[in-house]
Amino acid sequence: RHAGGGRAAVSARRATVALAAVLAAAAPAHAKPPTPAELVQRAVDQMLFRARGAEMTMRLTLRGKGGDVRTRQLYSKSRMIDGQSRALVRFLAPSEVAGTAFLFLERKGGADEQHMYLPALKIVRRIAGEQKRASFMGSDFTYADLQWSDLGGAACARAGQEKIGGHPCVIVDCTPPRRDVYARLRAFVRAADGAPVRFEFYDARAELAKTLFVKELKPVAGAPMATALRMLNHRTGGSTELVIERVTVRDDLPASDFTVEALRPR
Repeated sequence: RHAGGGRAAVSARRATVALAAVLAAAAPAHAKPPTPAELVQRAVDQMLFRARGAEMTMRLTLRGKGGDVRTRQLYSKSRMIDGQSRALVRFLAPSEVAGTAFLFLERKGGADEQHMYLPALKIVRRIAGEQKRASFMGSDFTYADLQWSDLGGAACARAGQEKIGGHPCVIVDCTPPRRDVYARLRAFVRAADGAPVRFEFYDARAELAKTLFVKELKPVAGAPMATALRMLNHRTGGSTELVIERVTVRDDLPASDFTVEALRPR
């Protein structure tokens, strides 16, 4: 009886091992963890002007170091065409900026395009070169801050972890290839879902120039998007808040809405 019981126990163990092997083979393989560059790209894809198809009304609030506050009302439309971002922004109020319009065209494999329509002069100007360092309509955002294109070829590396708002975040340092505006960008990305939390911008002297805080994320066109941002300017002490007040998902915006000609009022 003892020998028979031993053989039965061995058979049972073999059956258990075989079952475990079958279950292991049937289970999906673990996904490869994202690279630092992929982490940052996922976060950037949730930022302004990356919506796949939407119309938005936005509020831009400029706060000076001395406490002065200025507010801008804007209308924006965004779309992805052939995997490239398109966005047109038009200022609605106050009267001194009403009618001003901005166009962003992402160009894969080439320099992104930015154009500004100035109603007082009735002309369209292209924003290029050193002009991208300039303030966007008096705000703490530069024109370069609105496009994120330098991160496409940036060298990215993990720089640790930090808990922000109760969420574990991965810290990634990115060095843009051209360093036209910033020498380094540090991204704080939620480990659980890849959502952007904070971006720090460093100048050529390795000093912290600005910090962009992501205050809110909402689903837009089937993907999460940052709908409330605050840019803090460490040099001036001022800050700018950008809040998307209303979003209408659109999948029928024509390509003709995102041309230089569309900047001019019709």
